[in-house]
Amino acid sequence: MKGRRLLMAALAFLGMGAIANDVAAESPAGMKMYVFSSGRLHLGKGLLANFAPMEPKIEIPVGFFIIKHPKGVVLFDTGNNDKIITDKTYWGPNYDVLEPNMTPDDAIDVQLGKIGVKPDDVKYVVVSHMHLDHGGNVAKFPNSTLVIQNDEIEFSMFPDEPFAGSFIPGDTFALRSKVGTKTPGAVKMVRLDGDMDLFGDGSLMVHRSRGHTKGSQMMIVRLPKTGTVVLTGDSAYFRENVEKNILPNLVLAYDPAGIAKGYEWIRAVVANENGQFFTAHDPDAFKALKKAPEFYE
Repeated sequence: MKGRRLLMAALAFLGMGAIANDVAAESPAGMKMYVFSSGRLHLGKGLLANFAPMEPKIEIPVGFFIIKHPKGVVLFDTGNNDKIITDKTYWGPNYDVLEPNMTPDDAIDVQLGKIGVKPDDVKYVVVSHMHLDHGGNVAKFPNSTLVIQNDEIEFSMFPDEPFAGSFIPGDTFALRSKVGTKTPGAVKMVRLDGDMDLFGDGSLMVHRSRGHTKGSQMMIVRLPKTGTVVLTGDSAYFRENVEKNILPNLVLAYDPAGIAKGYEWIRAVVANENGQFFTAHDPDAFKALKKAPEFYE
């Protein structure tokens, strides 16, 4: 019991809050997680990793995830906006900087179709943050409930300087209701100021992790056979960020101390639950993951 109390105190210190109470959560039978791609980006690693070279450019994936839970389908991140498949101007100067490689097969509805899921089948859309390669397609899920941190909505619409460049106004403004309606949101939203247990069983836990952006969040997925997986979003670009405690390029770091705290949180969850963590942009790590229609269960 003493060891348990010490563990709970440590997790609470790292900001796990209610998640600490669900360490022994039972995952429902039939849960599955699928990994998808929203195309690739080309950039100098130094844009993401402190002191890494800017040349030659590397190709990074843009990953997103679906979890099939007995109580509903959950999407974690939405990738690049499908508009850039045919319209290079939608991203403005970001298009030339990031050199996206995105084909019609990378469109989010085509990707989800690989496992028989349609946008209207998704119960919750959880966005790690609203940067162009994570919140791009939020408007494609008008009948889902968006789970987002309150200050990420504000931050994505009117970012603090100098963090505006990675937000696409059209992505965020699509969340606003039409003129003349009484409600501000065009979609149902759960606007968080902290953590959330999506289905009340500890199997899917949203964790607030301010660092990369003002309202970044990660998600714990506890699968019946695979065990615990932390989906990091951009709270960790590469595995080495967490494993070697390497901070990212501070140009894209709203709260550097928060990023370091996030690394500690990931390590604590992984160590305590004998789990693992999945990133969206690590080329080698992403290549090794099963891709839909294969799945983790």
